Amino acid sequence: MNYCFLNGEIMPTSEAKVSVFDIGLLRGYGIYDGLTTIEGKPFRFIDHWKRFVGGAHALNLNIPITEEVCEKKITEIVKKSGLKDRAIIRVILTGGETLAGIEYDFEKPTFYITAEKWESLPAEIFEKGGKLVTYRHVREMPEHKTINYIAGAKLQNWRKEEKAVEILYTYDGEVLECATSNVFIIKNNTLITPVENVLKGITKKVILELADGKYKVEERPVLEEELKTADEVFICSSFKDVAPITRIDNFVVGDGEVGLITKDLMGQFAKILQMG
Repeated sequence: MNYCFLNGEIMPTSEAKVSVFDIGLLRGYGIYDGLTTIEGKPFRFIDHWKRFVGGAHALNLNIPITEEVCEKKITEIVKKSGLKDRAIIRVILTGGETLAGIEYDFEKPTFYITAEKWESLPAEIFEKGGKLVTYRHVREMPEHKTINYIAGAKLQNWRKEEKAVEILYTYDGEVLECATSNVFIIKNNTLITPVENVLKGITKKVILELADGKYKVEERPVLEEELKTADEVFICSSFKDVAPITRIDNFVVGDGEVGLITKDLMGQFAKILQMG
């Protein structure tokens, strides 16, 4: 049985209920963060918390819990749910019940945390590389992790039909981010990643730290046409880790094999996870 933390109380997820008048449900007004736990311990929790706070401020939402208590409750529900190895954690905050259908009471937010078993991407993706399909879209408030995943959710059947691991958003000729992950391209031993109109991913931050001093890094606008000349491409996220990409739409990336730099960063990131 999985447990969650809802508005101050730990309970079985099956018993958790949110009002049908919640502004998160009626108006899609809220923020979200996703992180992973390794052997019960949240990975890079402080980074996730800072991003969560930034999103709450941007939407003028009241976080009814402290950083320390939030981390403690994550640990508690993971342990109570029996998720000993690795778990997926989702932290959600909305304005609570609506007033007049579109307003909310700042002092009465809805806040909850869920925990689920983590499932790795298929081993074949890490060994041979996965596929991306591109879609013209830029998220609303892209620098924040809001609960608005309409485009990403709508396109999942298409993604599966295309046998792709992710949907890559592009807009006006620029590469942005994937529906649930960040993207890097590698050209001439240089890591290049979009910097504007994208979420500042925590796994992306770790990758940049690992690359610092070892590889040249460029955070800048990335043109769509650069995808076709890239030597390597990979995506990264808290739930997918570092996943190599060897095909985008109908073209092959580089030589069609998982590149050496991607392999190196995959290995380094795996070690970081083991260290916790």
